[in-house]
Amino acid sequence: MAYIEQTLGANEQLFSKAHFHWLYYAAAAFALCAGLGIAGLLVSNGFASLWAWIAALIGLAAFLSILVPIWTTEIGVTTQRLVLKRGVIKRNIDELQLWAIESVNLQQSLLGRLLGFGRLLAEGTGDDSITLPAIANPLGFRKAIQDAIGHASQPNVTDIGEARRQGH
Repeated sequence: MAYIEQTLGANEQLFSKAHFHWLYYAAAAFALCAGLGIAGLLVSNGFASLWAWIAALIGLAAFLSILVPIWTTEIGVTTQRLVLKRGVIKRNIDELQLWAIESVNLQQSLLGRLLGFGRLLAEGTGDDSITLPAIANPLGFRKAIQDAIGHASQPNVTDIGEARRQGH
C-alpha cells in the first residue's frame, strides 16, 4: 500500500495523484539499451569481456539511477493536504495543508509545453512551500489541487487550540 493511502486521516480521501512523464522512462530505457548495445559491440569485436561487463553495468546503473527515484516518489493531493513523499529507507516527506496554500505556480519550459510536462510550486502561508519534480500534465494536477482547495475548509481556530491543549 502506498504511503499517502496509509496516512489518510479519518475523514480524508485521496483526491488525485501526479504521475511522472513518459520521457523519464524513455531516458531510462535508452540508458539501459545503450549500455547493453555497447557491451554487445565490444564482445562482437573481440574486446575483453571485462569492458563489456563494465559497459553493461554502467547502463544498468544509469537505468536504476533514473527509475529508483521515480519508483520511490509519491505526489498526491487529498481532501486536506498536498503530499510529496520521496524515498523508502530514508524518507523525505513534505506536506502542505490545503487551507494554507496561497498559490500554485507552474514552471514549464518550451520543451515542457510541447511534450506536456512541468514543475509546480505550491506556496503556503509563511515560508512553507513545496516544489514538485517535473510531472506529466502539470496543468491537470494544478487544477486538481485548486479543486481540492475549493472543497477543503479552513480549520476552526478554537479546534486548533483545543487540539494543542490535548497534545495533538
